Amino acid sequence: MSERSSANQPQLCFHCGLDVPANSGYAAEINGKLQPMCCPGCQAVAEAIAAGGLENYYKHRTSDAQSPNTADRNQSQQRLAELKLYDEASVQQSFVNTLSDGSKQAALVIEGITCAACVWLLEHHLSALEGVTQASVNMTNHRAQISWNPDQIDLSKILGAIYSIGYQGHPYHPNKEEQLLAAETRRATRRLGVAGIFTMQIMMLAAAIYADSSNQLEQQFITFIRWASFVLATPVVFYAARPFFDAAWRDLKTRSLTMDVPVSIAIGGAYTASVWATATATGEVYFDSVSMFTFFLLVGRYLEMKARHRTGRAGNSLLNLLPASATVIRNGQEILIPATDLKTGDRVIVKPGHTVSADGIIIAGNSSIDESALTGEYLPLNKQPGDKVVGGTINVENPLEIEVTDVGAESKLSSVVRLLDRAHQEKPAVAKTADKIAGYFVAAVLITAITVALIWWNIAPEHALWITLSVLVVTCPCALSLATPTALTAATGALRENGILITRGMFWKASQTLPI
Repeated sequence: MSERSSANQPQLCFHCGLDVPANSGYAAEINGKLQPMCCPGCQAVAEAIAAGGLENYYKHRTSDAQSPNTADRNQSQQRLAELKLYDEASVQQSFVNTLSDGSKQAALVIEGITCAACVWLLEHHLSALEGVTQASVNMTNHRAQISWNPDQIDLSKILGAIYSIGYQGHPYHPNKEEQLLAAETRRATRRLGVAGIFTMQIMMLAAAIYADSSNQLEQQFITFIRWASFVLATPVVFYAARPFFDAAWRDLKTRSLTMDVPVSIAIGGAYTASVWATATATGEVYFDSVSMFTFFLLVGRYLEMKARHRTGRAGNSLLNLLPASATVIRNGQEILIPATDLKTGDRVIVKPGHTVSADGIIIAGNSSIDESALTGEYLPLNKQPGDKVVGGTINVENPLEIEVTDVGAESKLSSVVRLLDRAHQEKPAVAKTADKIAGYFVAAVLITAITVALIWWNIAPEHALWITLSVLVVTCPCALSLATPTALTAATGALRENGILITRGMFWKASQTLPI
């Protein structure tokens, strides 16, 4: 039975620890053994590690180093060595674009973002680095576009700076992001389920006390209900609400204020006071309020996360148009290779019904090309020698021989995705206003709570704690921090599903022509 269950478990990437998609086909030879990889990015990094003689990294790393969600933020020598590999041109090919002025631009996926204040912290921290010319983080899909001067700073230094303030940056790749989204969904679902189930049980117990308006319930039953509520509320606080505490601690260490700070104070304070009241059999307990508050906050974040994931998958569908393999002509023979291994100048054979694997120029053959997935034009276009073709389009009629001109981040398909990402990064005025107000609002909430605590301590000390916690709960700026990005995410996602691509976020006009 155990062998059967272990066989059904998903295979993990040897490099990053994420699930390996079915039939991915990516692998790298480490210490003489072929190890599974989840995506071309991990494969390229692992091969670079092996080529550089750094295979001992995999022997001596800890379980935290293997986990994509490591809690240890101390940058070890192994971590720095791994980040250094991202400075290799072969590794950067799939996600780094060279601009006309010689600077470079990378697309990254950032883990650990919870609200607009996280975006502000990342943007200001990265912009302060010498050599970084532009850093913008998209709240809706947690992607970052970073431009830098390669003569002044390396990409590994930028990734290290992201890691040093409590976040993790990964090269953007549709397969990698899809796995990160799936892992985030599983974690959020488990936390939401724990909070929901235990909250229902606590509310059933609390209903007995609420219904006892004439105080006829015996003390032994009240004591039992309090201790039972304590047992049920503890998993909610220490597991379901853990992201709030982790984010608050990270924000305090970086001297920034987000909505997680007052939320954590409210949850932690109410729980601690309720535990004290239960242990001493004095005062009131609010285990039901703590659990319900946590549950509703998690519901709001879960809905925001699902909207963000829908938009992210809509964008990934463009890059997923590219095939996994390509047929190239080498030494007069046709060889099937991974599409990610294509280089400028390669000659590719595209058979009828197959997808063009990279941007190029037709060398031989006449055929019709279906570009509907990119341009919306439903009729195939006739192509002949000398015409350009775009990766992701479909060859309809006859075989074509194509010379590759652009691959990776230089392709037209990647240019379209960058236009869409730019639309998210150029925030409308309402989004900028909400981001600006959110930071001041959190500070005002904390100042108000301290003022209320001092006033009530002089009026009625026994009520000061509960009134202060009520202020923190009632004034939680969750809606202010989540409503605007969620609305923008839902709007852009709906437009994409209907074939409308937003290329400018500042004015919300789809007026530019896509570079096809």
